[in-house]
Amino acid sequence: MPGSGKSTWGKKLAAALKYHFVDLDELIEQFEKSSISEIFNKKGEEYFRELEFKCLTDTLKFSNVVISTGGGTPCFFNNMELMNQHGITLYLNANIGIIKDRILKGKKQRPLFLGLNEEQIQKKIEKILSIREPFYSNAFYSFHIPLQSVQTFVNSAVQLIEQNK
Repeated sequence: MPGSGKSTWGKKLAAALKYHFVDLDELIEQFEKSSISEIFNKKGEEYFRELEFKCLTDTLKFSNVVISTGGGTPCFFNNMELMNQHGITLYLNANIGIIKDRILKGKKQRPLFLGLNEEQIQKKIEKILSIREPFYSNAFYSFHIPLQSVQTFVNSAVQLIEQNK
């Protein structure tokens, strides 16, 4: 989900593993020389999802890398299946309150929430989560946020990854 901490926690996990870190959204923005919001606005979600799929399949060829995907990535094409085939998937299962707070306070513009007030954001998060949860539940491991601190997550994830190499 947007605002769950994928990029922040992913960077910490990559550092602990001494792996490279790739933020799929940043990779897409570099490729397009445009922000995610601009891509959505100018070319539409379908174009974005096809580009996202291409960038994802390119990154799955890397080894020793932590990839932070966009919140919708697992829900399109066969992305979740591909990620599970090529790596160890981790779901940061943040509660709705945390996600809403991060979206409201965030510096990063999130295309799905532009122009919405707090109540509308809450409802949109609930709707998105209900659609995406079946995809997220296919991840190998799930971490409940905020029940786990960043360091607890990193320690647990490192152990799981080392065991599954």
